[in-house]
Amino acid sequence: MRTALFTLARLGPSLAYATAAVFLISMLLLDYSPSSASAWWLYMTILPVMREPIYLLFAVPGVGIWIATALLMLASLFGIQLALQPQRYLRSGFIHAHVALIATGLTMGRAAVAQAGTSSFSLPQLLRGDWSFLPLSYSPLGTFLFVLALSACICCHLRILKRISVG
Repeated sequence: MRTALFTLARLGPSLAYATAAVFLISMLLLDYSPSSASAWWLYMTILPVMREPIYLLFAVPGVGIWIATALLMLASLFGIQLALQPQRYLRSGFIHAHVALIATGLTMGRAAVAQAGTSSFSLPQLLRGDWSFLPLSYSPLGTFLFVLALSACICCHLRILKRISVG
């Protein structure tokens, strides 16, 4: 039972990568059929969760939608192998889980925004600006993926600690 729960937890990053691939597929569906209500529903459901990570992936030179989809599907499939054999691929599983955690964490919080007046560049004027936080983007899907990726990271750290204490 415990092994099955840990395996499910280690599958969290694969689900995050698969969700990103489905987001790209929904973009392709909208390109081919812009009047499809189901394509719009799929796109708008996943958009708040995967917008920032996908746009960061698109910022890499030479990465288009087809290459990004293939990479994400391969990462998801590779993650299944990592989840099923965690002791064999300890470092790869660690990197795989933490990249997914960072990617899903991008949507959990926003950076602070400073709005300062341009009439004067003195420090006291800048300190009187509005230093408010942007609202967090809340999405049940995003929260679920973040918790799954976090649990996979915790599993990686537990395996590393267990390996250190045994060896």
